[in-house]
Amino acid sequence: MDRLRSSVAVAFGLLSMAVAPPGGDNPPPVPASSPSRVVATTVPESDMFQFPLPAMAPHCLGFGSQWRYCNGAPLRECADGAVWLHAGMDVVATAGEPVTAAADGVIAGYLIDPTFRGGVLIRHDPTFGAVLTQYWHVWLRPGFGPGTHVTRGEAFADVADMGGKTHLHFAVFNGGYEPHAWNGALPPAACSGFPAFPYRFIDPNAFVRAHELAEPAPPRPRVLAP
Repeated sequence: MDRLRSSVAVAFGLLSMAVAPPGGDNPPPVPASSPSRVVATTVPESDMFQFPLPAMAPHCLGFGSQWRYCNGAPLRECADGAVWLHAGMDVVATAGEPVTAAADGVIAGYLIDPTFRGGVLIRHDPTFGAVLTQYWHVWLRPGFGPGTHVTRGEAFADVADMGGKTHLHFAVFNGGYEPHAWNGALPPAACSGFPAFPYRFIDPNAFVRAHELAEPAPPRPRVLAP
């Protein structure tokens, strides 16, 4: 378990190996979430978001759940025994399933962890301020990497094979790039140098529901130059 927790800390902690633009942003507050869907003609295209998979069936953990495996074993705890809280939503997925960009943006970072496979951050710049979407347990497709522009609904990655633990982790971070944007979970109260949950993470389900089209765009294939 100690070895597992060490790997988890590397995957979801302060990751200096991530490729991303320098500096950060002091973002304005994101508008309050609403369950109603927006109409495409009423807001700019840059403000439109959608879910990364056609079906977003819940896996074991939701936003704010205690960070545990499906069997209940905690992934990380503070010294006082407080279990960390999940910063995104886990959804049912199959290995090799295409993962699409939630909105137009630029890939801000990509890293690989031996336990959690690939992680991707995409920066978006809607009218209400910078937002990062976070995707864990994926592999980038050929032709995609840090600095690549993506469009909403474009398939940029595939779900990684994690055996019986295969799923997609999706999160929304209010602000531009900073190391904590990689976190898949945070402590309920600041510990071990990490800020308290939720920090700048937003409930991804509520956020997308407040900014989505009536009908999501279908996956868009990318044609690579010969």
